[in-house]
Amino acid sequence: MPVREERRTEDRRVKRTKKALRECLFKLLEDKSVDEVTVKELTSMADINRSTFYFYYKDIDDMIIQIQDEIYSVFERDVINKAGEFNTREDFVQYLVRFLSFCKEREKICRFVMSNDPKNILSKRIKSSLLKCIPDTTKIFAEDDPKRYLTDYAVAGFWELIIRWMYDGMKIPPHEMATFLTNVYFYGSRYVLLGKE
Repeated sequence: MPVREERRTEDRRVKRTKKALRECLFKLLEDKSVDEVTVKELTSMADINRSTFYFYYKDIDDMIIQIQDEIYSVFERDVINKAGEFNTREDFVQYLVRFLSFCKEREKICRFVMSNDPKNILSKRIKSSLLKCIPDTTKIFAEDDPKRYLTDYAVAGFWELIIRWMYDGMKIPPHEMATFLTNVYFYGSRYVLLGKE
């Protein structure tokens, strides 16, 4: 077998093995916390040798970190790198559509990562990327002006709302949700609820 073909076969095998481990981890975490899952039960459920697990990961925490890194690199490619600065309301809507579509297309893994992010590593990385695109009110308003916290308020609100939307089954389409979030950000909740300032 030529070297290139052998490598491709090996890559497929690695992907299959990691996918099996990941899916079994998701299944175990439906009933247990991360701390309760052991490598032994995970590999047994995935029908994979423990030595194979340790070839790829140091432990369960390392596996979760690697999953987060993979998700973030795809997020960076599909969402962040396609965004410039938000100069218009429509720029913001399009960014949020990409963000929400990313979550919807990867529902299971995104919910898993967000639920098992005890140190908020992935959350902080995603929030940080969002802050690079929207105006940072801490740099616009003086230290004694409460408006300087508007960006932090908006980003925290978006994040919690997106997580809630995911756990509610993402029944509202991404574009509709993105338009709603954009209107809240630009015009405030009173305007969105009552249609007036």
